Amino acid sequence: MGKLRKAFINYCQYSSRYQRYLDGENPNTFNPAFSNGSIMDIGFYCLASAVALWGEPRAVLATASLLDSGVDAQGTVVLSYGDFDVTLHHSKVSDSAIPSEIQGEDGALVIEKISECQKLAFVPRGGKAQDLTQPQHINTMLYEAETFARLVETQDVDHPGLAVEPDHRQTVQRNSSPDRSDLPGRYAAAGVKECKGPTGRH
Repeated sequence: MGKLRKAFINYCQYSSRYQRYLDGENPNTFNPAFSNGSIMDIGFYCLASAVALWGEPRAVLATASLLDSGVDAQGTVVLSYGDFDVTLHHSKVSDSAIPSEIQGEDGALVIEKISECQKLAFVPRGGKAQDLTQPQHINTMLYEAETFARLVETQDVDHPGLAVEPDHRQTVQRNSSPDRSDLPGRYAAAGVKECKGPTGRH
């Protein structure tokens, strides 16, 4: 793939509960009392993927559109890593038909549905796409459940995945938490006032 230059991680899915919100109800999925806007919900998959691949960013720029309830309906986050940046698109009020992409100087990786990696292809610069997809069980949670059950059964607390998980989780939480003043939205659970417009963290 060559030197990494850009990445685009996309997860936009129209919420099955959005109509209830439009009808005047206050479902948990759009209720600021539960800190449950788009970035804290569906956008978490995008941010967690970026942190798992590249760690904590040097700088963050976040924008979003807010619903009357105060939560973000959709938004964009740009993570700066110096030589490359990562753009995250997330939405609970619209669907997207485009995949995620990691761009290098020699080609790009194209990933369909970042939360499950349903399909993976490498497109070399100036060449044809090469399918790298691996067969998966129809229930993609199966692998996680099997690993968890095996760790419990063997009491394997030294599994390498457990060693990196705390740092990974804390980094994701730090960059998506509603107590971050540069993330648009207001959440009663965190006692945070509304923050509109783009801001940066350096």
